[in-house]
Amino acid sequence: MANNEPLVFDVRDFRGKQIIFTKKKLEEKKVDHPELRLVEFIRAVQAALKEPEEVWPDAFEKEKHCYYGKYQEGTYAKVVVYMSYNRYVPSRVVSAFEIDKIKERKYKDKGLKKIV
Repeated sequence: MANNEPLVFDVRDFRGKQIIFTKKKLEEKKVDHPELRLVEFIRAVQAALKEPEEVWPDAFEKEKHCYYGKYQEGTYAKVVVYMSYNRYVPSRVVSAFEIDKIKERKYKDKGLKKIV
């Protein structure tokens, strides 16, 4: 990366797209999402990107995608990614948190379509 930001991780998603999660963003988000302090949750976030249960476009911001992966019994790791379509610029995790349902499903009747 050009600016050499410290990273939590740099992975390829299920399509081969590069996705990064910066330490700066982690520090910002773990204030509201304490699960981001847990190593096992960070592993679940990476797994959700690599082998998601479901992926949806964000209902309100088309440049974001929401990846869901199983976390604990009855919950998911939801990872919100700002997608870059420039192959030289990685996509970025903008948030990650534990959730008990796939929120975007309720927008299907408004035309939102699951990606995976």
